[in-house]
Amino acid sequence: MHTRAAVLLLGALLGLAACRHGDDEAKVPVNLSRPSTALADVPLAAGDIRITSADTAVDLALIGDSISGGLSAFALAKLRRETDTSAVKGSGLGASIEKMVKGTVQSALGTRISVPVSSVKDVRYDGQRLVFEWNGKPPEHFGDAKVNNKDVMASFSSEDAQRFAIAVRARQRARNGQM
Repeated sequence: MHTRAAVLLLGALLGLAACRHGDDEAKVPVNLSRPSTALADVPLAAGDIRITSADTAVDLALIGDSISGGLSAFALAKLRRETDTSAVKGSGLGASIEKMVKGTVQSALGTRISVPVSSVKDVRYDGQRLVFEWNGKPPEHFGDAKVNNKDVMASFSSEDAQRFAIAVRARQRARNGQM
């Protein structure tokens, strides 16, 4: 993944896809977590799951009562190397602008979007992509995001996508006292 793709991804804020909603519904709550509080590196507990896209660019995680998405650990490490401001040569205007842009990208790299599991009515794999249905109007940031011109929710292997959907449904049943 190139720095440009990462910037586009951060601009789109990683969409969690296809949903049905009405205009009069309450909006699903969204949390944007900064790198210091992001769930990207949180160890997984029983029932938690993290899946990574086939191209290793993004991941989707079910951790505790939240579903979150963002750049994968692999992509973050690569982009941190590519945007390292200490590698910028020179001291002129061009170097200053490059440092500013890279610094801005660096500060946003680990940002993740998360939603409460309780906001998800259903999640399933439709044979091509993960599909989320919401309890309320989905947030604008959870649209049809694309990375490298590919639908994020279609970027996971079918096995991983199915495991993710099963894990979310199991978490919902556990939270509702059903087994």
